[in-house]
Amino acid sequence: MNFCSQCGDKVRFAVPEGDDRPRYLCDACGTIHYQNPRIVAGTLPVSGSKVLLCKRAISPRKGYWTLPAGYMENAESTSRQLPERPVKRPVPRSNWPTSTP
Repeated sequence: MNFCSQCGDKVRFAVPEGDDRPRYLCDACGTIHYQNPRIVAGTLPVSGSKVLLCKRAISPRKGYWTLPAGYMENAESTSRQLPERPVKRPVPRSNWPTSTP
């Protein structure tokens, strides 16, 4: 990929802030070009009567609560790596809830 499909400017290949994989980025319009299958996997971790939720750290919906989930990445297997990845990512302690609503 050489040019942004949103604005036509040149793109660069780098790791976006808050991500862990290189993507094509357009500095002109801010578009991040994701090249992955459109499969999403998530989990609902339960411990007794408690459910683990994650607070989103990146757009879209930054700051909102969600289930541990994510898009499947290129070269990931739906049977092994994909189901494990969302719950194996470290969650910063600052994002842990201090009480239940």
